[in-house]
This record gives sequence, structure tokens and C-alpha cells, in this order.
Amino acid sequence: MKTFGNGIKDKLSVIILSYAIDEDIYEMNCRALKSLLDSEAWTDDLQVLIIESRKDSTYTYPFPNIEVLIPKEDFGFHKFFNIGIDKTDGEYIAFCNNDIILKPGWFSEIKKVANAHKRFKCFSPIDDSGDYPRMTPEALPREKDYYKGWEHQKHFAPWCFVWKREAFDITGPFDETVDFYGADCDEQNMMSRNALWSVVCTKSVVNHLAGQTAVVKQSGKNDQYRITDYEKYPLTEFEKKHNYPLWIYDDYRFYDGYQKLKKKWGLDNTNKWLQRIITKHPILNFRPLTRLLFTKQMNFFFCRLRGIKP
Repeated sequence: MKTFGNGIKDKLSVIILSYAIDEDIYEMNCRALKSLLDSEAWTDDLQVLIIESRKDSTYTYPFPNIEVLIPKEDFGFHKFFNIGIDKTDGEYIAFCNNDIILKPGWFSEIKKVANAHKRFKCFSPIDDSGDYPRMTPEALPREKDYYKGWEHQKHFAPWCFVWKREAFDITGPFDETVDFYGADCDEQNMMSRNALWSVVCTKSVVNHLAGQTAVVKQSGKNDQYRITDYEKYPLTEFEKKHNYPLWIYDDYRFYDGYQKLKKKWGLDNTNKWLQRIITKHPILNFRPLTRLLFTKQMNFFFCRLRGIKP
């Protein structure tokens, strides 16, 4: 296995994926970068890499020490993240959307939790805008500095998450067959399978400006991707009954991504059920057991126990 550890101590490498198809997206990139640079008293402990999907992009950024990389390869969400891992050298790596605003002290607060709990390797900030009900003070009381689990948009913020580089010595690189749709589910299962808690840090704040990325802007123009032939794109009776998950009905790219994850991990609903059990009983969260539990074979076994036909 490739060795990923031994990054430069306390250095943060920020990888931002961009598809700057117009000035609006470029300006959004600039807002994210400015908020990042203003968020901490950085010295030489910050490295920023923008991985740009637009092959003919000539955009430059009016900030120091911002590197823009345009890969020759076709876009793949995990593929580009893996390229970023190889091109950076920080002990910590932040994987970021370009539609975020990073608030002052966001990384310092993550580092406080990381330094106090050496066993934790995977972190997320909260979004305090109120747009994410699972991250409100009622859901995550601020008296505690962190909570651990794997619940989507609660313990894990897919728009900005930070892993210690050494985590990849345990997990291996991101799965490049997952090109975009369902990448967040794959990352959650990747952590669960390897007994790596996803730790949300309540004093670390990043606001996600949902719905402003190039992918979202383009999606409304791509009616040719919308599913109309349900015989060609069938769902099981269980999936129909439970309207599960909603996004696979909208776009055949979603459907293909969903089926790819189902083939790899089994039913996501059952994995979430198993994650909740382990969060409630953390003694179960040790790697030999989780590597057995989070497989497609065990997933289908649990499905049958729960009376579900995968």
C-alpha cells in the first residue's frame, strides 16, 4: 500500500475543486479563498491547491501562494481529490467545495480537538446558518467541543471535511470509480469500515452556500439526463415504497451512481442503521469488526434480518 503519512506537522493543505464556467463561479472561488486566507493568522502552515476542471480556463487569483492545477484527466470527484493528495504535503488535508465561506478560527478549533484526542483522524466543521437542521444547537449542543458518529450533515459535512494524512494509510486512497454522485456516502462508509470516527467540531464553522456550484447551475439545463424510462432504470419494491433515496429519481447519472454504491456497499439505509448502532455502542467500533460488518455481503445479511429484500 502506498504510504500517505508523514506530512509536514501542523500544516494544512486545502484542496478546492472548481469548474469555473463563468464569472459567477470565479467570483465564488475568490470569496471562498478570501475567507480562507482571512480565517487564521497563517504563516507558512497553509497550502492551497485549486483543481480546475475547465480545461481552457485562464483564471488567476489575486491572492498569494494559490496554485491552480488543470489535470489532463477527465473529471472525477475522487480522482481529483487523490491527485490533490499526491500534490500536497500537509499533515492535515481539507477537501472543500468552492461554495463555502470559512469563518475565523475554523481550523484552529479542529486542531484543538485533534490535539486533545490523538485517536481522531477525520473531522468536519458545523454550518451555523440554520440551513442544516442536524447541525443546530438543539441537535448539537455547543457545550461539547465535538460529537462523533457518521450521520450525514451532522457528524460529516461533505462540502468541507478535514482528514489527517495518516488516515489514508488506514483507508487507502479514495475510490476513483466513484466519480461524483454518491461520493459523500462512499466517504462515510469508508470511515465506518475502517473504524474512523467522523468528528464534528462545534466551535469550527464553515457556511455552505448550497446550490451555487457549476454542477448545480448546469443540472437544470440538462433535461436529457432526466429519467423517463423506468423500465430501463428500475427500482426495487422496497426502494419505491420508501421513496429511497429521493435523488435517484431525478437523473440517470444519480441512478448510475446509486447502483454503483449499492453494488459496492449494499443498501445505504442498512449501513446507516448499522452506523447508528455503533455510535450508540462505541465499544463495537474496532477495525477487525467494522471491516467485517461494512461489506456488501454482511449488508445483505442484515437486510434479510430486517425483512428487507435488497
